[in-house]
Amino acid sequence: MEIKIGSIIKILCLNGVTESGKLIEHTKYQMVLELFDRSLFIVQDPYKNVVVIKTSISEMESSDPGKVLVEEDPEPDQYYRKEELRAKSLADLHKLKAAEERNRARELLQRSMKVETLPEVEFGNPIFAKPIPKYPKKKAR
Repeated sequence: MEIKIGSIIKILCLNGVTESGKLIEHTKYQMVLELFDRSLFIVQDPYKNVVVIKTSISEMESSDPGKVLVEEDPEPDQYYRKEELRAKSLADLHKLKAAEERNRARELLQRSMKVETLPEVEFGNPIFAKPIPKYPKKKAR
C-alpha cells in the first residue's frame, strides 16, 4: 500500500515506540515524520521496524481568513481633544469590527454546515386493550 506524502499517520514500532505526525518522506530505507511539536522522527528500515501504520485523512486546509477578518483598521469619524473620548470612540470602533468578524464567521459556519430538518414523528395514543407484560424485556446495552 502506498502512503501519500503529507498524510497524517500514527506508527507503532517493534520496540514499542508509538509516534504520530505528518509523513514527510517514505522510502524503503527510512520514514520521516514531522511530529506535532515540529520535531522530526526518523525510522530506519521501516519494513522491518514498523509493526502498525494508522493513516488519517490529510490535513484539511483552513478557510481563507480574509473571508472572516476585517482588513481595514477602524478610523474615527471626528477628532476628539480629550484623550478619554478618543479612546472611547476607538474602543467602540474595535467592538464594531469584532462584531462584524463574529457575524462573518457565523455566516461561514452556517454555510458550511447543512442543517437538515428532523423527520416528523407521530405520537399516538396508548392501546389499553393489550395486557402489559409482567416482566418487560431488558434493554440492550
